Amino acid sequence: MNKNKIITNIFSNWTNFIILILISFFVTPIIVHNLGKENYGIWILINSLTGYFTVLDFGVNTAIVCFISKYIALKNEQKANEVFSTSIFFFLIISFVVILTTAIFGIFINDFFKIESLSKTYIYLVFFVVGSDLAFSLLFSVFLGTLSAAQGFLQINIISITVTILKNSILVIMLCNGYKLLTLAIIQLSVNLLKYFIQYVIIHRKYRFLRFKWSSCRKSMFKEIYNYSIYSFIIAIALKILFYTDSIVIGKFIRVSEVSFYAIPAMILEYVEKIIWAISMVFIPVISSQDAVGDGEKNKKLYPLITKYTLVLSLLIVFLLFTVGDDFISLWMGKEFGIRSTWVLRILLIGYIFSLSQLIAQAILKGISKHKFLAYVLIIEAVFNLILSIVLVKPYGIEGVAVGTALPLLIANVCVIPIYTCKVLNIKFIDYFFKSYIGSFILFSLFGVLYFFFPIKVVNYQQFFLYCSSVIVLWILMAFFLVVNKEHRQMLFNVLNKKITLSR
Repeated sequence: MNKNKIITNIFSNWTNFIILILISFFVTPIIVHNLGKENYGIWILINSLTGYFTVLDFGVNTAIVCFISKYIALKNEQKANEVFSTSIFFFLIISFVVILTTAIFGIFINDFFKIESLSKTYIYLVFFVVGSDLAFSLLFSVFLGTLSAAQGFLQINIISITVTILKNSILVIMLCNGYKLLTLAIIQLSVNLLKYFIQYVIIHRKYRFLRFKWSSCRKSMFKEIYNYSIYSFIIAIALKILFYTDSIVIGKFIRVSEVSFYAIPAMILEYVEKIIWAISMVFIPVISSQDAVGDGEKNKKLYPLITKYTLVLSLLIVFLLFTVGDDFISLWMGKEFGIRSTWVLRILLIGYIFSLSQLIAQAILKGISKHKFLAYVLIIEAVFNLILSIVLVKPYGIEGVAVGTALPLLIANVCVIPIYTCKVLNIKFIDYFFKSYIGSFILFSLFGVLYFFFPIKVVNYQQFFLYCSSVIVLWILMAFFLVVNKEHRQMLFNVLNKKITLSR
């Protein structure tokens, strides 16, 4: 396990997400205010509906990361290329199915959601372009999976940052000149195709043994991928239900404009999840490689350690969002959004407290091909999410939908996933709990008590950034002694001493 490479990959992921968040901070209000709440709600609904098509990945992309990293570790280039070629052939078929399905299903969008502000033809074209974009994303996800398996996260993130800046620059210019939804869809498709081309060039030059060959498309390899990916497919279905269903339930049972008030806090938490996943995802190829060469003891040590550090980071973000998240939304999107989104954000945060720290459990279970149980847990969670959201949406509105999402999420990540992961890794759950959770929750409780006696209300960005900076500095100082392992503290002191000595 190359620690320097892992750290580089994690920080490149974070840099990518920070830039993405900063761009969204400036661009999202422009999109919402130029489109209007109604059209923005339609845009969210179209992306939610077409987002379901990504389940036609069938979990193969996860298998690509697992198997290519495994065969690279075993220095078996032929098998790695069989995975690469077989996956591309599979997605050629799937992409055609997605485009065909989009072309047919798009006819019914207006009638299903009773959209009157835009013509049926216009909505159909937007839906078809967004669906086509997803079809290409499935086909070329093989490139992303391959780069991830080869631990090429730095290249992935450089491409992503460049393309994101380009896309949003064009987007802002076009929106400010009066262009609407169809333009958004075309820009998204065009820039994503550019991203896939750059990824292909990197693979073509750097990993020469990975080439699409008809002779490398093997039925035996597809069966091997299928046996792994079937449970990743179930996980993908569950995640799509969890992620996209809320907007559709709100759009169907209340009205389309209400989707916007739910989408903003949901988007914030999506970014938070990506920040934490940026750590966990780096370990999937590492875990697979260690498991392939029989070094499972390292994976056993990895689980409580990464849980501890992702938990202390996620609790910091949860605390900040719970205390001043509504003020931030008011400053960012307008007072109406701040008022309407406050309790949606806070309810969802309760569900995310434990789920963020258990993303490493998902990475480990996928990495060692023990994700069958995880698949069943997530699909049950998704079903209960859907049922509760439908039951609660009428009497409690968008807050009821938030409860329907948070409650199953909390149960799955407190009572089920960590216990099973400990069992698979042969770790005592009580030992895992004390090693991973106690320090962070003591820290979180101290800050909670402090906020209870000295509540803060921010009214401008200067106060918001001052408050966040103060909390972050104090949190890091206290976490350094309450949470960070003694050997890691000593390691940091040694590095600092060495740098001070060299500077003299």
